Amino acid sequence: MLELFKKIKSACARENDSSTKKRGFALVIVLVMIAVMLPIVSDMNYEAKTEFDLAMNYKHKAEARALASSAVNFAVVIFDLQKQVESLLKQFDLSQQIEIWDIIPMDTAILRGFTNAGPFVDLEDVVSKTEVDKPAGAATNDEEGENTFAETGDPIFQFPGDFKVEFKGEDTKINLNQLAYGARNAVVKMLEALIEPEFYDFLFLENTSRTEYVDREELIQNIVDWVDMGDDKYTDGVKYMTGGDEQSNYDDFEPQYKVKNSKFDTVQELMMVYGVNDIVFKILEPHVTIYSTGKINVNKANHEMMEGLIRAYSVDKALPVFYNEDAMRELLGKILAKRAQYGFQKLNDFVQTCADEGVNLDKSISEIADTKGSIYRIKALGIKEGVESWVEMIVDREGNIYYYREG
Repeated sequence: MLELFKKIKSACARENDSSTKKRGFALVIVLVMIAVMLPIVSDMNYEAKTEFDLAMNYKHKAEARALASSAVNFAVVIFDLQKQVESLLKQFDLSQQIEIWDIIPMDTAILRGFTNAGPFVDLEDVVSKTEVDKPAGAATNDEEGENTFAETGDPIFQFPGDFKVEFKGEDTKINLNQLAYGARNAVVKMLEALIEPEFYDFLFLENTSRTEYVDREELIQNIVDWVDMGDDKYTDGVKYMTGGDEQSNYDDFEPQYKVKNSKFDTVQELMMVYGVNDIVFKILEPHVTIYSTGKINVNKANHEMMEGLIRAYSVDKALPVFYNEDAMRELLGKILAKRAQYGFQKLNDFVQTCADEGVNLDKSISEIADTKGSIYRIKALGIKEGVESWVEMIVDREGNIYYYREG
């Protein structure tokens, strides 16, 4: 009996060992499958998420592009409204020049705050409750004349996403392409005045590290030579006393290129002119254009351009204000304060304002300055879920487009 019990026990032990081995083998297979499938599933999940994000980003980009296009159409409406405002001002003999975009921010995120509160309530808020069952239509009065009904439509600016529009006058800058016309001397004067302040002396020192060393006069000379049709260096005026071949400065360039002898196609082309490096370009770029009417609008020009006009056309170049930075700031402050209060209806108003402050300007300033502008750089930006799309245009008030770019 004892012997039989031992045999049964031995058989059970063998069976348990076999079952344990089977279970261990199954566990190994499961672990191997998990190790193999985990990176595959993770990669598939990552690809699916990436494709979904790309699709949503593309969707938001398309919506942002549509919003940017809407912003361009909104700018057209603003131009038309501006004409109406100017017409009203003229009827009331008001000399103050007002541009709507300088007063109201053209940003839907901000404008919603005005249209949803205060006096800018939605029309449905003032429609009588007794009229809600009437069919939509034009405004009508009932027999007693007590209630009014009107079709309300959607509230303004209630749409997903935002857009904003920026207006900047191009007629506040120096038109480089005027160097090819009769206004060349006036443009030269303005370019000289722009880099005249002592602050820029470090750019024109002889011991400068610049590989293309030029002094102030040579820099202006090279800019003129890039545009004019001749092969000789520009020598018109008292300061330009040395002639020579205008191409000689470019002969050692690699790759070599020739002086264009034609108008600038872009402002960035200024970088190709001998002596214009990154620093010089950053100084000139905010103040030059190739699209304006050629005259600087003194009602919108920034303080640096106003200073340039004063330096270029002052009758007395020896005035202390031209050698004292604080005195120049004080002078500009007074002129800009008067401009903000009254505006300059005529160019003579600006000239007289400068004269009142002790700086007499030459009458020839009329060659380069005016009190109005008609060409604007418009930046329309559409925003949806953090994705942006923009359109940049240069247009005049009649809708003519001189430049267009989108991104």
